Amino acid sequence: MAGQKPSFITGANAKIKVGGKTMAYAQDVSYSATTTTIPIETMGRYEVVANEPVAYFVDGTLSVIRYTNIAKDNNMDGVAVEGNGTGKLALGSDGALASDHMNPGDMLASESFDLEIFQKFDKEGTTDSQKVIKLIDCRFTRKGGAINKRGILVEQFAFNARFQEDDSYTHAGSGDLDLS
Repeated sequence: MAGQKPSFITGANAKIKVGGKTMAYAQDVSYSATTTTIPIETMGRYEVVANEPVAYFVDGTLSVIRYTNIAKDNNMDGVAVEGNGTGKLALGSDGALASDHMNPGDMLASESFDLEIFQKFDKEGTTDSQKVIKLIDCRFTRKGGAINKRGILVEQFAFNARFQEDDSYTHAGSGDLDLS
């Protein structure tokens, strides 16, 4: 194994983009895609005949280190827009903000965002990246924070998404099925 580079995706070689923008020190990103099924039973049989899918859900959480508003947008390619010190975590180049998802006055006008996880790797002396996971049309559903005497303020966000795709497949929405 000498001289070979590992291809595991780790927090050290992952880049996270939210709404097309690289996120400021995102950590603890997790997600899950769930397919709900119901058992199909028939009279005269004790066992289930089949388990049929009836719903598809994607949800997850992520944590972001909170900055003061002194931090300027020249950090990390404009990632910490307005420093994230006033809760203005930017979700994209269109000016969408995470706080819009939590403010009752802005909720209906807020827009969804895509969350993408890339693997960074060295390619011929330069750093390149490859998309590994994409969560499509996300909306934040919960926001919280935690700080201790010797720590930093970390905000946790929970979100729902419409679809999840990874490097082995691309989602295909169910659309209208013709079951005839």
